[in-house]
Amino acid sequence: MTTAAFPTPLHRTVLEVVLTELRADPDVRGVLLSGSLARGTGRPDSDLDVLVVTALDPVRRAPWRSRRRPLPVDLVPRTAEQWRSCFAPDRVGDESWGYAFLDGVPLHDPDGAVAGLMADAATIHAGYRTPAPVKAHYAELWAHVVPKMQAVRQRGDPVETGWAAAVLTNELMRTLWAANDLPNPSLDLGTCQRHLDDLKAPAGATDLMRAVLRAAPRDALRLQLELVADVLPLLAAREAVPPPPGAKGGAYR
Repeated sequence: MTTAAFPTPLHRTVLEVVLTELRADPDVRGVLLSGSLARGTGRPDSDLDVLVVTALDPVRRAPWRSRRRPLPVDLVPRTAEQWRSCFAPDRVGDESWGYAFLDGVPLHDPDGAVAGLMADAATIHAGYRTPAPVKAHYAELWAHVVPKMQAVRQRGDPVETGWAAAVLTNELMRTLWAANDLPNPSLDLGTCQRHLDDLKAPAGATDLMRAVLRAAPRDALRLQLELVADVLPLLAAREAVPPPPGAKGGAYR
């Protein structure tokens, strides 16, 4: 059925049942397995992530969308055009579904709809340029937050340090992808780990980000400051563009 690695026999059985139901629906044009099972990192407690390409806007409540299963199944139906419109996010924090197609395993593709979306995701990601307002948002964010990070390090309070290091990791990840003109991936661990090597700048960013994720809070905060100092020049826009309305703030003020 698929080259996916199933962590338990139940995962295979449930997916086979779901796929049979989807193939029998004339509105279904294609099916893709995504998530940890598609990446080969599934665990016994993993759910099934199944993306469905439909011919019509998936407002219709098909039985397979709400049927109870022996384990969690996340079924996401959209038309091909709706999926394609999610490959080039243009707002702060928006994520690209293109990674799910780039990393996914086709399960049912009689008319080539899934293959077409996989090709489109690769093309759109390759030509993606982070909108200037998004880069401006992150430049302003770090100008606001870095002095606070430095003050936290000087005070040395372990709770405050742990909090700052934790909440700023998300912002740093988003900043790196923006600076590299890459659309945001979803912030699940598997997707981020798989695509950390996509980061080409600043030099050593991938290794430094991995070090941040492994480090104790005080060391993580220090490494974050080093990485921010290196990435800020990459956010400089050719023209001054104000950040999106309400974009200032971030997770740590």
